[in-house]
Amino acid sequence: MTRIAPINFTDNGLLVKNKKNQTSPTEFEKSKGESKRRKYSDPLMEWPIRGMAFTNDIGAAIADIAPKAGMAMWVPALMYFGADIYDKYRNNKADYDPSTKRGVKQAMFQAFASVIFPIATVHVGQKTASILARNTKDGLSLQSKEEVVRDHINNMTQTSLREYQNDIDGYKKAYRKALDHTIDETTRKHEYKNPVKMLVNLLFGHRHPEAMGKDRRAKLHDFIEKRIDDMFQMRQELIDGKKPQNMSKKLFKQFENLKKTYENDPKYSADSLFHAVKDTLTKYEENKIFKIKMAKTLGGFVALGLLIKPIDTFVEKVIMHKYVGPGIDMINGESINNFKNRFMN
Repeated sequence: MTRIAPINFTDNGLLVKNKKNQTSPTEFEKSKGESKRRKYSDPLMEWPIRGMAFTNDIGAAIADIAPKAGMAMWVPALMYFGADIYDKYRNNKADYDPSTKRGVKQAMFQAFASVIFPIATVHVGQKTASILARNTKDGLSLQSKEEVVRDHINNMTQTSLREYQNDIDGYKKAYRKALDHTIDETTRKHEYKNPVKMLVNLLFGHRHPEAMGKDRRAKLHDFIEKRIDDMFQMRQELIDGKKPQNMSKKLFKQFENLKKTYENDPKYSADSLFHAVKDTLTKYEENKIFKIKMAKTLGGFVALGLLIKPIDTFVEKVIMHKYVGPGIDMINGESINNFKNRFMN
């Protein structure tokens, strides 16, 4: 760019040019100030404000243990997305210059950097934590434990435990058969599932009943049969009015209150004790599932914390700069008309 030297009047009225090395201190300071003003820093892309874009990813991490809170975490993220996309559409850095292409680019950036990749990272972290649990004593993944405990809860609520009070081995045998049937069915359905749905479920799904088919069946049997032994022992202690050793005081208190509630209800008063016992045992098993989910959630948080900034950089430098940005820049009126003529006429 050509620089034009400033022109000043002298005392005798003649016009002279300032020399390059005779710039006054005042002019230099002014030029320096203008240079600083030209440097633009986008406040919406600076941390911690940028962190609002990831509240939805935190929501994804906790959705399995707190679904409502997980959904609520999308609110600040969506507000941020809207503000950021509108800002980029409306302004070219510090200058007002509306541009649809710029707005579309920012929408694509947020989709990749704040939604797709981070949520996938959270779920990969959860699944990694689940798989690493196979190195523990029982040799099962967290997901397998969760699914088999959930399946046993469903079986327990549909079975009369009183019938097996003196035949725990008979209960184990009956449930082992039911569990094997469930594993075979879920494995079969998973094998013939649409590959795209399988991938989406792998990256974004919470429930994976097919996980039970990936661990040794004998280990699953050993794991759940130990829990069945504990369940019948706790059941007997509750019937005797004793607090089981592994049960929290809070849950035992809920059992006592629940027993009184059933006693005062004519529909259930005849079997109030057994209804209260079964509901309490169900709650105990649900708490076990919650602890398993917490371990997976921790894995999701670790993965998100480690990769959140690398994801930002990767999307900006690679996805947007090399692929999406140039593709959007190629779109113009002529290309749109050609598309319409080719596919819509």
